[in-house]
Amino acid sequence: MELLIMAYALKTACARNIIGVIPYFPYSKQSKMRKRGSIVCKLLASMLAKAGLTHIITMDLHQKEIQGFFSFPVDNLRASPFLLQYIQEEIPNYRNAVIVAKSPDAAKRAQSYAERLRLGLAVIHGEAQCTELDMDDGRHSPPMVKNATVHPGLELP
Repeated sequence: MELLIMAYALKTACARNIIGVIPYFPYSKQSKMRKRGSIVCKLLASMLAKAGLTHIITMDLHQKEIQGFFSFPVDNLRASPFLLQYIQEEIPNYRNAVIVAKSPDAAKRAQSYAERLRLGLAVIHGEAQCTELDMDDGRHSPPMVKNATVHPGLELP
């Protein structure tokens, strides 16, 4: 929201170019359909364009197709070269490690890291289990009522 306000202020002050630097693009992982971007990302792209941005620089978009939502240039920088360099220079025994993909969907990127570091690759494959924590975090609302106590003044008529 603050970026939108600042961009609009610059636009009304007749700025020629407004470049937004967004290291983490919000809502980029909320795509539910394969090979398509999120509806919220499209809305956010429209809002940024309407506010006056003329260019965006971001890091590691969840899907490269999100760039197509924008009516102006988007530079999607990759962090992997810097991460690989850091691992090779700062972690002394990294050769004894294994790259682990948390799901089969993440295996492609994990394989890329494993190949460039010349390490082994492991992929965790399994189905998500429903735990008690899932019940407590609001995913299954409304929650079941246990020993409900009504506070004075909050009774229904």
